[in-house]
Amino acid sequence: MKRLVACLLVAVMILSLAACNGAEEQAPGDSSSEANGYDAFAQAMTDMRDAGTEYVNKGLDFQAQSMYAFSGASLSSMRYAVEYILWLKGEGESIEEVCEGSRYIGWNEIAAICYASPYPYYFEGLLYQIQGENENAKPCYVAALMNPAYPEEGVDFYYLKNMEVADLYTLREELRELEKSVYELYTPRLVQIERDEYCFYPEYLRAKSAELLESEDNAGAFAFAQAALLNDSFDELNYRNAVLCAIAAEDLWAAAEYLDAGLLLFPEDEGLKQLYTLFEELGGAD
Repeated sequence: MKRLVACLLVAVMILSLAACNGAEEQAPGDSSSEANGYDAFAQAMTDMRDAGTEYVNKGLDFQAQSMYAFSGASLSSMRYAVEYILWLKGEGESIEEVCEGSRYIGWNEIAAICYASPYPYYFEGLLYQIQGENENAKPCYVAALMNPAYPEEGVDFYYLKNMEVADLYTLREELRELEKSVYELYTPRLVQIERDEYCFYPEYLRAKSAELLESEDNAGAFAFAQAALLNDSFDELNYRNAVLCAIAAEDLWAAAEYLDAGLLLFPEDEGLKQLYTLFEELGGAD
């Protein structure tokens, strides 16, 4: 693990130097937009939104929620970063004033939409870097780089610092429209858990929920179980864990929902079938 962290820190330093040396004033929609990554980012999030709709049409609601949540959290991260840069440039009396009309603000709230997205940590690190707080930026960049969803080719949005205020407002409005296209389809369940660099990893989240079950913090265990399922809705272990934690938290409606979804995908899974029996013995969701 220490070796991995050391390698990631080196990568962060390379990323930081490249960003500082290559920063130019650019606006989305111009001839350089593919080079600066905005077009690719926006397209990727639009594709995830559309994939969510395809899952809805197939009756796979949890898979749809995963796609919508990842897209929404990522878009909200960039929009909030743009608003923060506007504030740093002197716009508004407070960051809250600049963000007026936006759906989600603050890194913990945005990350809670989908802990699988690396972009809350990436843009948080970017803002630290823009302000010259490189020591604070490093752990955020490391957390983003550790996430397997972080693009292999990397991203570089440092150019946002040099954009004109009017162009930043234009970009903010574009991002708000993209967010709207996601959140009109899906209202996030903001599950607040302790945010750290491993929250993208379902196995880690399941382990945390198990620890909390042992300490009889059933509500906390259920929160971690929900986050794990949202991060990966194609793993039967996440369904088992979510059902168990929902029962422990006495949320039988949620348990029934997870059982139905899990058994739809994994009808022969012995763990889910045993939990179904237990659920029935508890009286189901009546």
